[in-house]
Amino acid sequence: MRKFAAVLFLLLCSINGRAAEKPNPADYAIKVHISASFFKTECADGLCRNILFADTILNGKKIELSGVAVIVKRTLMLIAPGDYPAKLGNDIHNSNSTLFNQEYFLLLPDNIVWHCYTTRISE
Repeated sequence: MRKFAAVLFLLLCSINGRAAEKPNPADYAIKVHISASFFKTECADGLCRNILFADTILNGKKIELSGVAVIVKRTLMLIAPGDYPAKLGNDIHNSNSTLFNQEYFLLLPDNIVWHCYTTRISE
């Protein structure tokens, strides 16, 4: 029984250690304005995921960002309209200089990072 308690204690300590790692806000230099967000459930190969979509303005261009929905305390979270810091994850250099399929990390309140991609560009 003591071994089980020791293993459980170590497991809980390792989980809390990961939660303590906070992103550095100075790394998120890009400003993104979110005007709306919504969920859509997508199913493929027997696996269903809740995808979060956000209508945004990035560098003066209207784009849509999408990624796996953020879950906080077992609740899917929408992103409230407003300005958020972001950083470019993987800069995909498209031949026509578009922002399509660029990878971004948005820093949300409470130091939650949303991993997302551009999925739509509009005027």
